[in-house]
Amino acid sequence: MIVFKKILFPTDFSANADKALAHALRLADLDNGEVIVQHVVADYFDRHPHWATLFDLHELQKHMDGYVKTHMMTLLKKDSDNPRVRTVLSKGKPAEEIARLAERELVDVVVMGSAKGVVTNKVIRMTNRPVLAISANQPNPEEAGLNKVTKILVATDFSAHSKRVVEYAFDLKRIFNATIFMLYVIETTHAIEWAIRQGHLMNAMDKMREWAGNQLLNLTPDEFTGSPGDTIADVAFEVCADLTILGTHEYGTVHKHLIGTTTDKLLTKTSTPILTVKL
Repeated sequence: MIVFKKILFPTDFSANADKALAHALRLADLDNGEVIVQHVVADYFDRHPHWATLFDLHELQKHMDGYVKTHMMTLLKKDSDNPRVRTVLSKGKPAEEIARLAERELVDVVVMGSAKGVVTNKVIRMTNRPVLAISANQPNPEEAGLNKVTKILVATDFSAHSKRVVEYAFDLKRIFNATIFMLYVIETTHAIEWAIRQGHLMNAMDKMREWAGNQLLNLTPDEFTGSPGDTIADVAFEVCADLTILGTHEYGTVHKHLIGTTTDKLLTKTSTPILTVKL
């Protein structure tokens, strides 16, 4: 059973990062968890040490403390317990430092605002922790996203380890009392399309029925064609998904698509959060 006792929230103090903050607080509120607020200072000073005297890192820490007080506490629900908040100031490359802190703290999830997706995709590759990416296109986070999760879309390739993603999704279903939609996308050429339909697709449908049956659910299968990123985004829109979950691993075409192109497209085409789970 998943818990959200420790949430890492990296911020660059941008408006897009602020959108992700509400989601971090929402998750912390579920299990009376802790939110770790991290800001990464670029390693420019290592290459140009003479500039360091012009900057006071203590002032930056004070700015972070002010950020927590000004932004975080204003989003807390009046009827909820105040989450524990801890600030961490790191120095180095953003993605590397975020992933390093996530692993060191063994956080339950990393919650990130994602404008172009560059840093987010790097963090997804570097860490074994789940990453919740918040699109810059999302509406007011207090009116959407994790505050009102009723439909969860799970994109899976039914590889040997992908059942973990489905199990993770069903844990979230129980937490939010949501409906699960399972999607299997195959990117093919016309030359092998028929073989895929007769083989892998039929096998995937059987696995969908098996996994859904184990959860005492009914399953209505649908078939979609197209690139994974576009198709997942289109289906998420069609079913009005509040959260889309992807599995990622370090090998094969799934790694290429789901960590790179697919995530980029989803962040630009959808307005709801995307959760990646490492297989």
